[in-house]
Amino acid sequence: MVNSDEIIGPQAGRPTLLEVDERSVTRRLDNYLRRILKGVPKSHIYRIIRDGQVRVNGGRVKPDYRLQPDDKVRIPPIRTANRKSVADLDLSKVEMIQTLYEDQSILVVNKPPGIAVHGGTGLAGGIIELLRAKRYADSFLELAHRLDKDTSGCLILSKTPDCLRSLHASLRRQEESAYFHKTYHIIVVGEWQADVQEVNAPIKKARGNLVSRVIVSPSGSPARTIFQPLRRLNGFTLVEVKLMTGRMHQIRVHAASVGFPVAADRKYGNVSSNQQLARIGIKRQLLHATKIELQHPDTGALLKIEAPLPDDFEQLMSTRSNL
Repeated sequence: MVNSDEIIGPQAGRPTLLEVDERSVTRRLDNYLRRILKGVPKSHIYRIIRDGQVRVNGGRVKPDYRLQPDDKVRIPPIRTANRKSVADLDLSKVEMIQTLYEDQSILVVNKPPGIAVHGGTGLAGGIIELLRAKRYADSFLELAHRLDKDTSGCLILSKTPDCLRSLHASLRRQEESAYFHKTYHIIVVGEWQADVQEVNAPIKKARGNLVSRVIVSPSGSPARTIFQPLRRLNGFTLVEVKLMTGRMHQIRVHAASVGFPVAADRKYGNVSSNQQLARIGIKRQLLHATKIELQHPDTGALLKIEAPLPDDFEQLMSTRSNL
């Protein structure tokens, strides 16, 4: 466990002091640092150990030192070409990330729209970088799955390698699994009159397109989505979605393929409607990961975790007049 009273940083120009948790006892120092300093080259890690910038209980140690209970590891500020310093992250965004559920193995957060799940070319730090900065002493924290940048809602992260493997296996088998279900809500353009509509249409990435885009195609991967319209108002419909397979952009592509594109979807949506929505401040696709039901990888208990509908959903569905 981390002793939060003893953490210094991680901030620019200041070291970080970490207390070794139970899972890291007997782990080699170099391997421990490689887990914590994700993205930092091994050569840099070995250099800061050799130079004495990394210290254990105030003293120099070798890379093969085996960590002991209650050891305190001092880590200098890190800045390399391949890794942003924590000082480069907009840590104010951390406060936007609500924890929905957490135990020793799993963390589920309510991802806000507009923040990518991880940083990359042209993107500032994402959810994973922000959470690692906030929980800097966690020896392991990885995304179990992804959500698009503008999608909000339940996002699962794993705190142990074994849990991550189990979650990945459940995701691969979600269509046949009785213990892993994902429910979404969308607002679509048009008043969808069906009670329930299942779309079973294979999809694949479009070839020769500079923008990452997915299309319905007989040669694509199997994809199955169940749509249940809930409420119709002013030319829009609030829809509950059961995702039976987990393909890239599946919900957005399937909804558009039957004539009801997700509202404000810039890639698969209706241009005219998007312009109208932008005038009232809605500029992201209205797609929200509402609920996750899964069997806990460690205990076998059934978890049901929900994220409330965000403000922009409520804003559009409470609009009294046509746009």
